[in-house]
Amino acid sequence: MIKHIVTGTLLTATLTLSAAPTASAAPPHGWELSTMSVPAAHAISQGEGVTVAVIDTGIRTDHPVLKGRATEGPDFLKANDKSQPWYGEHGTAMASSVLDVAPQAKILGLRVIRDEDDPNYQGGRLSNPDAVSQAITYATDHGADVISMSIGSRTLFDSYEVKDLKAIDYALSKGVTLLGAVGNLGDKQAGHDNGISYPSAYPGLITVAASTQDGSRASFSSVHSYIDIAAPGVAINQADSRSSGRTSGEGTSAACALAAGVSALIVSKYPDLTPRQVEAVLERTASHAARGYSAETGYGVINAEAALQAAAKLTPEKKVVVGETGTDLHFGPGDDGTPKTYSQGVDSFKVGVSAVGALITLILMIGGFWLFKSGRRVQAQGSWGVEPLGPAACAQSLQPSALPQQNPYQQPAPPQQNPYQQPTPPPGQWPPRQ
Repeated sequence: MIKHIVTGTLLTATLTLSAAPTASAAPPHGWELSTMSVPAAHAISQGEGVTVAVIDTGIRTDHPVLKGRATEGPDFLKANDKSQPWYGEHGTAMASSVLDVAPQAKILGLRVIRDEDDPNYQGGRLSNPDAVSQAITYATDHGADVISMSIGSRTLFDSYEVKDLKAIDYALSKGVTLLGAVGNLGDKQAGHDNGISYPSAYPGLITVAASTQDGSRASFSSVHSYIDIAAPGVAINQADSRSSGRTSGEGTSAACALAAGVSALIVSKYPDLTPRQVEAVLERTASHAARGYSAETGYGVINAEAALQAAAKLTPEKKVVVGETGTDLHFGPGDDGTPKTYSQGVDSFKVGVSAVGALITLILMIGGFWLFKSGRRVQAQGSWGVEPLGPAACAQSLQPSALPQQNPYQQPAPPQQNPYQQPTPPPGQWPPRQ
């Protein structure tokens, strides 16, 4: 399933990719939980007292996986279609992944985007362009401790929405940890352009990539220097909103939801830690943190148990708003260790616009050169297109056929004399006699 937020004139971005829903008899806990050491982490925390806001397509609160553990807030699309079979398909799957990791947490579902099966989907356009910022603010004001956003957008001429950025800053200032899926545009063989997508690229979010069972990047997962960590993103066992069972899905969406669950475990056990500190322990205890950063998977796959153990050693710090003096480019005060030399990908749409502009400029230059040369030719021919006189032209003008014909019986006209002209004196006489 492909989901995408659009504000204004937008172009489709494949951000939340899942496999086609098929009934599955797989157990509720798949490979993803053991890979992240979640069973061991449950001995320390299960997410008690934490609310995770799932900003997505809405949720099915009556699904067996969510029932009794989830509530739904306002529909920021202002629609009335909860009874439709496609409602909440993606959001329900994401909420189930959060609860698989943090079974004692509560889910707050907030709808900002339509499911792809929705007949009004229309490429993801929002009836309310402020839906995301409104949902973040609502979640913050209604008790959310963690916000999970497995959604994404990309515009042709805009890179971000100021209202969204301000809402994120507001949530961070209240101590809310926010996570975003990096996107599913990383497979070059499939023609993907690795485009930058929001909200995952906003400063302040923990950006999550998708990994495979061996810890490497999933082929579809986008590659960017603002990725923080990775989480399992293939063959994820998640709730199927069209049934009472589960289905297998994939995508950076699922990875983001699983990472949000781990964040809930940390916040539950250590509620005074700031969002930046939650990010720090996730990074420092990830699978390849010791050998360094990668633009493909950040610091590696999350280790929930190790993150909780590291969090126990931290002293809570003051909450900060991104953008204050002393904050870095991505998260909190100081340098978060993210190298600045990694490519952030190529946005094919902007490249296309630039190419069209370059082509138009080239055509204008060629046209101008042609006009200039044409002007030189006209100038060489004279004002009326007549060739100038030259040696060849003079020779032609002296031909007999070109000379005027004279009447043989006509006497030549006497030369006209200037009455004011003095007669020429005889040779040797000067001045002339009067």
